[in-house]
Amino acid sequence: MRKRRGKIDGDGSNLGTEVVAMRRLVTAVMALAAWVSWSAAQVRVEKVNYRGWRNTIKISNGLIEVYVTTDVGPRIVDIRPVGGNNIFYLRPDEVGKSGEKEFKLRGGWRPWIAPERYDTTWFPDNHPITYQRLKDGTLRFFGPKEPTSGIQKIVDVKVMPNEPCVWVTMRLRNVSKKPVTYAAWSLPVMKPHGKAIAPLDVGNVAAFAEVRLLTLWSYTNPTDPRFTFFNKLIIVDHAKVPPREKVIGEARVAQGIVNRRHNDEAKIGVDSKQGWVAYYHPIDRTLFVKRFPVEPRGNYPDGGCTIEIYSCQEFIEVECLSPLASIRPGGEYVFPMAFWVFSNVPDLGATEHEIATALRQYLNKTQAVKW
Repeated sequence: MRKRRGKIDGDGSNLGTEVVAMRRLVTAVMALAAWVSWSAAQVRVEKVNYRGWRNTIKISNGLIEVYVTTDVGPRIVDIRPVGGNNIFYLRPDEVGKSGEKEFKLRGGWRPWIAPERYDTTWFPDNHPITYQRLKDGTLRFFGPKEPTSGIQKIVDVKVMPNEPCVWVTMRLRNVSKKPVTYAAWSLPVMKPHGKAIAPLDVGNVAAFAEVRLLTLWSYTNPTDPRFTFFNKLIIVDHAKVPPREKVIGEARVAQGIVNRRHNDEAKIGVDSKQGWVAYYHPIDRTLFVKRFPVEPRGNYPDGGCTIEIYSCQEFIEVECLSPLASIRPGGEYVFPMAFWVFSNVPDLGATEHEIATALRQYLNKTQAVKW
């Protein structure tokens, strides 16, 4: 008996037709699943009213949300896991406001320039800014031209489509008529009650001149309980910052401007070449990791610091810096960074081994940032 292809005699069914139909169904289901996954991972950009800042750009990818206000800045005022809380801190009495004459801390993330001088660093970024969308989806935010420093700060923000990551690139543009020298200074102001984590590099322990730097600002007491100095990590625990009780020092930093230090303030810096600093918030179970490039032979501010951590009763900052760079008129200095936000992160532990082991699994999900 002759058999036809795909036909079973005596049954009357057509196997070939069923196989083709099944394959088409599977292909359609897979395509639908891929489309749903693709759609969920796409980056959405919209203008929203963020707590009174009516011209805030919200960027989301289904994993994280990033809010950049254009009413002041450039400022990233909020970054959070979808359904979670802002990992940044914002001062309640300064949110949604603008137009002030003096610099306002406000909170969130801001681009600054080092070395720190009142007339060049503390520029009041209190007025509206502009932005544009580039072809690759990057949003570019243009700060005002600053007459004293000769710099215009430009910030590129790009949320990755399928990762809890936003690329943030600082651009220092020289808008003056002479060369200027600055370092890019990245300042995220983190919400209180978490732990800042910075790496300490260990070099060749047998070498005579192999040193690593730990910088203490003069208002910092190294015996303060907020600090835990391990061999390869430094922990700054905001929960152990003392309450603000008194002024411990004053200094005139500009004409008519007096800076006051209080007992709850402290700042440290390290010269790590690892290119990361982290902040863990145990209540929200959120881990913030900032990756940035490091030039091993670069001339860094503050005696060679690549990472600086400032803490006070109100908040904590996990700062990073670029090397000092000479920028010609019309030129730009570019400092790229990646901000990673991980949610549902279990407690990192208490010992150096526990913290390093727990942190490593998240650092391995990130990538080193290079120029």
